[in-house]
Amino acid sequence: MSQSGAMTFLVIMAATHGLYGEAFLRELKRAGHRVVVVTRAEALGYEWPRPLIDDLFAVPDIFNAQELENAATYLAREVAFDRIVGPGEYDIELAARLREHFCLPGLGDSAARLVRDKLAMRECAHRNGVAVPQFVAAVHLPAIARFLEAVPGPWIIKPRMAASSKGITVCHDKESVWRTVHGLGDRLSHHLIEKFTPGDIYHLDGVVLNGEVCFASAHRYGRPILDLHTHGGVYTTWRIQTGSPEEIALQALNQRVIQALGLAEGVFHIEYIHDRETGQFYFLEASARVGAGLIEDMVEAESGLNLWACWARIEMGDRTPPALGKNVYAGVLASAAAVERPDARPFENEHVRAVSAKPYHLGLLVTDASADAVSRRLDTLAAAVAQQVMVHF
Repeated sequence: MSQSGAMTFLVIMAATHGLYGEAFLRELKRAGHRVVVVTRAEALGYEWPRPLIDDLFAVPDIFNAQELENAATYLAREVAFDRIVGPGEYDIELAARLREHFCLPGLGDSAARLVRDKLAMRECAHRNGVAVPQFVAAVHLPAIARFLEAVPGPWIIKPRMAASSKGITVCHDKESVWRTVHGLGDRLSHHLIEKFTPGDIYHLDGVVLNGEVCFASAHRYGRPILDLHTHGGVYTTWRIQTGSPEEIALQALNQRVIQALGLAEGVFHIEYIHDRETGQFYFLEASARVGAGLIEDMVEAESGLNLWACWARIEMGDRTPPALGKNVYAGVLASAAAVERPDARPFENEHVRAVSAKPYHLGLLVTDASADAVSRRLDTLAAAVAQQVMVHF
């Protein structure tokens, strides 16, 4: 760290689907720190917020570990990095590997796996007594066979390191499981097989300091992301009622998951499923990042907290728990659109306003006095958007 107290941050941003984390960069610059961003060559054409970035570099293949390490090492000849940050889902492991190499604070390779690798996080949670859907590593074929005999289908085959619901296959019979398993070839061990659990998906988004959750807001998706990826539709999520049985159960479970995974500080986006048959909550997956899908807008509307800015302050060494600026109910809606910048004005009123979404998408933010009121408004909006805006494939 320089004598002035200013730090230099190396920010790894793969930016595979556009830019993110501008509020994170803004908070670093507001505090007077230097920001160096490394991205992939294809992303240089994006409209980067250059006033917030001191230096922007690119490597041909950011996912090539040796190539990224070589680039960072070359930069480190002239620049002393104090912190390395990976703000996006795929950036987490890239930054962790570099932290190990440069012996800098933060998540290393093993710790980062617990918030990236779906098999590792399930194994860890299960060992610590957290309920998870029944699963097996997609490695040893006899173990897979025993799993299929003992656990009734359907089953899900999912990549261990992918984001969201990408690459997931749902199998309704054993033959399709084995067909998928053998089709994966050498990539088989990079997957897991899990019992498909019908239910509603919830997510908690917040801040952890010293291993304790100091802020967490509980939300429910309107439709599971896997269902949206498979069948299409309008995406919605909203904050559930504080003090409801679901919210109380989720907050308690979330603290156990945080402790089991060893998350000491930073922000989190953690998903759970509520089994429709048993009523039990199961841990699905965790990530040490700000949730995508307009979640940052929703949380800020509810609480006054910008999770990106909270995360940046933690990286700068600020251990002050965030103070809520407000406490209301909010939800968001997003939909693919036929035009690059769809007109949101027909949907806006005192409870609904447009929020920035990527091109060819519509984003809406809803606020109201209760979770039920927000949910009802989102249902009405989703039906209207599906008719007037949504692209039907």
